[in-house]
Amino acid sequence: MDVKYILKEARYYKKITGLSRAIKKFLFTQTFFSNFVNGKIYQRFYQNAINKKSKKIKPRILQIENTNLCNAKCIMCPHVVMKREKKLMSFEDFKKIVDNVLNSYDIKRITMNGFGEPFVDKGVIDKIKYINEKYPHVKIDIYTNASILTPDLSEKLLKAKVDRITFSINGTKKNYKKIMGLEYDNTKKNVLYFHKRRREMNHPVLTNLSVMILDENKDDVQEFVKFWEPIADSVRAYVPSDWAGGVKNIIQIPPFKHNKRWPCFVLWSNITVDVNGNMVMCCRDYESKVSFGNLLKQDIKEIRNSEDFKKLLRKQLKFDFKTPVCDSCDNILESSIDLVC
Repeated sequence: MDVKYILKEARYYKKITGLSRAIKKFLFTQTFFSNFVNGKIYQRFYQNAINKKSKKIKPRILQIENTNLCNAKCIMCPHVVMKREKKLMSFEDFKKIVDNVLNSYDIKRITMNGFGEPFVDKGVIDKIKYINEKYPHVKIDIYTNASILTPDLSEKLLKAKVDRITFSINGTKKNYKKIMGLEYDNTKKNVLYFHKRRREMNHPVLTNLSVMILDENKDDVQEFVKFWEPIADSVRAYVPSDWAGGVKNIIQIPPFKHNKRWPCFVLWSNITVDVNGNMVMCCRDYESKVSFGNLLKQDIKEIRNSEDFKKLLRKQLKFDFKTPVCDSCDNILESSIDLVC
């Protein structure tokens, strides 16, 4: 990895998380310090940190699934095996959920993604505008495969206030269709048009291009980065998740060791809501197996103060991960760094 690339990524994450936190995460995940994170000294330090910080942390991110319909057939995504009903969230339900959460917590960022393609929802621009108008201080993130991000939709999106867009591309021309079931040239054209108009409008939206490293594309990752790095603000290549053990038949992830588990920061910092309005455990719970309540029927504070949810947090602080989704989650190092940095 060259210095120019590292500096560009540092600038990007400075805007997202703050430079100090970005540096800590880089040191603890990408250098020899990662060995320290897995050691006994860090475990003792971490346990002391979470006991103090867990009492102060309030939710700051709302992740809302405006749809779980998707036009792609990605081989590494649980959508291909997901059994729950696929639908759109109505505009009225969306407003009710957003108001419910933001009237109770000082949410900093709303992420519009889940187990669907956000732009399948024809009302997504109206939902973004609702947040813009009623909660102008809140940042908005969108994750998309960009295959249906037409020029007309790009224009509407750029006129709305969106702070960050992640384009999930996952391949080059030679392997993209096999991985995602979509046409590469169409997606490439859409992403290039969006960036062209962003430059012309001098729009502040940040863009990230992501690729999951798979057997099908591992030899082309450098080509992917080389092409997109001059265009986007950030380009990320990473190993896919096994979605809490739910899709091991699709991708193979080495089993992690339970003695290196830590309480998960996401449970304190994020509120994750599925397309039916259920507050689920986190973004790994693609079948909504663990739901603590429904935001269309209950107040968010009632749900988060419920005995079931508080019991989960207590178990986490005792390093007890025998809970559906948590017991087989592979997203362990990232969460531990988040809570102490």
